[in-house]
Amino acid sequence: MIHTLVFDIGNVLADFNWRGYLDGWKLSEEEDGIVERALFMSPMWKEVDRGRLSDEELLELVCRDAPGKEGLIRRVFAGAGAAVRENPYAPELLKSLKESGYRIYILSNYGRTFYEERKPYFRFLEYTDGQVISYQEKHIKPEPEIYETLLSRYGINPEETVFFDDLPANLKAAGEFGIHTVQVTGYESIKKGLEQFGIRI
Repeated sequence: MIHTLVFDIGNVLADFNWRGYLDGWKLSEEEDGIVERALFMSPMWKEVDRGRLSDEELLELVCRDAPGKEGLIRRVFAGAGAAVRENPYAPELLKSLKESGYRIYILSNYGRTFYEERKPYFRFLEYTDGQVISYQEKHIKPEPEIYETLLSRYGINPEETVFFDDLPANLKAAGEFGIHTVQVTGYESIKKGLEQFGIRI
């Protein structure tokens, strides 16, 4: 029987639309490509999520590969937290599940600055019993250590738990701990995933 529900934030409880955010800058095709590669497609983002690179260290590294564009990259980065917006269904969804008696947790890859900036706008956090955020743990999904932290810190039984995430690699890693999983592609996939385990909202 399922007693615990674990949710990712980006593209699950919130919409991570970096492409729409970048389009709003109305850059030339060349500049758009430079910023895209330097920031949103950079492997360095993982180190920020892991909490091992500060924002300034990230910017120094990516700007080295984009000579003459440092000012632009820094301006785009400064407002990039706004690329993540709470999904309208998220607060009511978690409220309903909480009132039905389920324990609810967050397991998400997030860097310090953007998480702290967006946290006040995440109303769904009010209905959670705890959060494991990557920058605080110095590990990111799908590394096994972050799942071990979640399970041990909150005394979670994996066989009684369902994890909702948008990325197959993260779900596969959770499954290796015996956690049930649902891949999220939108609200309907969450609803169907819950129904799969006998949970109606």
